[in-house]
Amino acid sequence: MFEATEPGEDLGPTAAIITIGDEIVEGRVLNENATWLSDELMTRGVWPRLVVAVPDVTSMIVSVVRVAADAADLLFVTGGLGFTPDDITRHAVATAFYRDLQIDNEMARRFHSRNEWADERIATAAATFPVDATPLETSSGGVPGFRLRNAYVLPGVPAEMRAMFRGLRFSVECEPIHRTALTVPTTEDRIRRTLEQFAVGHPAVRLGSYPDLDTDPPEVTLVLVSRSASSLADAISWLRNELACP
Repeated sequence: MFEATEPGEDLGPTAAIITIGDEIVEGRVLNENATWLSDELMTRGVWPRLVVAVPDVTSMIVSVVRVAADAADLLFVTGGLGFTPDDITRHAVATAFYRDLQIDNEMARRFHSRNEWADERIATAAATFPVDATPLETSSGGVPGFRLRNAYVLPGVPAEMRAMFRGLRFSVECEPIHRTALTVPTTEDRIRRTLEQFAVGHPAVRLGSYPDLDTDPPEVTLVLVSRSASSLADAISWLRNELACP
């Protein structure tokens, strides 16, 4: 795989994504939350730069949250917000940001009244947040998330996470990041020089090449990404001409 990047490139607003859960790390559940969030963030003009899955281990979550919060403008954490023993995200994020936990009694009362299945213990757990955090609710119900500094902590259930995310607005949002793909019947070694020339001539466009040797003939898919629609159009036109693509 070849990727053309520009040293010191200004990517604009960036995001980090952390998904929490043994089931994700061990491959028992697909990490669809990370894939969905990455795509949605790019439509809002926020470039994902770090995506990582972490098991239900407090010390690991704390370490990764601290690194990710400093590595990007926005941080999204999903999973571990329930009320069973393995739901440790609240405590871990609070520790990562050097905060204590506190109960939002009004939120606990509201959660209890909206969910007949939730007893007082469950409602209290769902309404526990780090000090200084802003609770996040959705009209669809479910366990609340919260915001603390540049971190947005969201439920792990995909439907609940998506509903909560769609209600969020970020000050760093800008024009969507544009993407396109071109599949060429060739191998990477044959087009290496063209890809190197591309990196020099189109600094505003990121290019990744992904070979598929199982096809006959073999193919290479070229994925182009840019904040500039015009730069992307010029780049794809140049590639089609250089590679004699229709």
